[in-house]
Amino acid sequence: MDSWSVCTRARGHLTPTSAFLLLLCACVGSSTNEDTTAVNGTDGTEDTTGGTTTAGESDGPTWEPVPARGIRLDWVVEEAFAEAAAWHPAVHRVIPINLRTWLRQPGPGSLRALRHWREALRAEHYDRVIDSQGLLKSVFIARQARRDQLHGFDRHSARESLAGLLVERGHRISPELHAIQRNRLLMAAALEYPLSGQPDFGLRDHLRAPGQEPAPLVFLPGTTWRSKLWPEEHWITLSRLALGAGHRVELLWGTQQEADRALRIVRACGPTSGIQVAASRSSLTQVAGKLAGARAVVGPDTGLTHLAAALETPVVGLFGPTPLSRVGLSGPLSINMASELPCAPCRKRDCRLLATDSRAAAPCMAGLHPEEVWHRLQGILRAPQRIMTARLAGADLA
Repeated sequence: MDSWSVCTRARGHLTPTSAFLLLLCACVGSSTNEDTTAVNGTDGTEDTTGGTTTAGESDGPTWEPVPARGIRLDWVVEEAFAEAAAWHPAVHRVIPINLRTWLRQPGPGSLRALRHWREALRAEHYDRVIDSQGLLKSVFIARQARRDQLHGFDRHSARESLAGLLVERGHRISPELHAIQRNRLLMAAALEYPLSGQPDFGLRDHLRAPGQEPAPLVFLPGTTWRSKLWPEEHWITLSRLALGAGHRVELLWGTQQEADRALRIVRACGPTSGIQVAASRSSLTQVAGKLAGARAVVGPDTGLTHLAAALETPVVGLFGPTPLSRVGLSGPLSINMASELPCAPCRKRDCRLLATDSRAAAPCMAGLHPEEVWHRLQGILRAPQRIMTARLAGADLA
């Protein structure tokens, strides 16, 4: 989920008691996060209607955290991710949309469904809409809402420049920033509050899984990009190392192809290995609970790996074709491992060095050796409390 839209019931400046917000999230964006951005130390944002703001400064009123401001927040999200939007306590209403299906299956039925969805959305009037995806399809959805203002990235900042011309208040936010930082800066600029502190995703207390003793190591062998797949033989080696050290291992999957991959790993490790694989597909909330309750997680650059980081579970992320600077894990207990090959990151779904019908892993992912991953994983398993203590101490000093 990587795009937002917000609205409020106030003319001109927002008032702390009358905010009515609509979020349009990654429902309308791509299913991947590779085209977003990364922290490089430049935090400046510019409102293209005039004036420049920097993170931590604002000409508008100082706002407290969302729940304390009387804000009513609605969130439009792709149907497949609707349950995830409901996890956060600040969300008042989740509005599912089936845009991906409608785009893939154009015709009278899809047009009729879109029209009915639009009529339901327009039953409310929103004060401010913020599109943080910066795509033509996301701004198209944002413009369907009855609103006072539509905010978003300007044409220099949007992922698709034309989308920046279709918002009513465009904000210039460096495309070199991390996706999280870009969205935080956009929200601060649009809602006129100073940005400060580190992001708090507000999820862990709401997604605690029933305690398992001992907590398993959770591995995520699946991903939608072929170029992001870590070789199956690497997963097999890592699983054997973990099992040999006395850890329980669980493999999570979301599609039948991923389930087949997980079962091949289990078979290679032996029928008595005890690796857990769910017999049926779990809900997103069930998967999030498993990630929250895991001893640690290992996975490629995929949504579940980032979710584990947001839940402050120890995570080792494996990056090949995607840049750490734009989409690296940002959790306090996260370790990013990235390929050092000169062709990485290429940001391509399919490796250009492999034949189209090749079943081999991309060299950038194959080069992340399981023994090194295990070494990094052991380090984070031994030190999560020390890392957390250092993080809290740093916060106190700041």
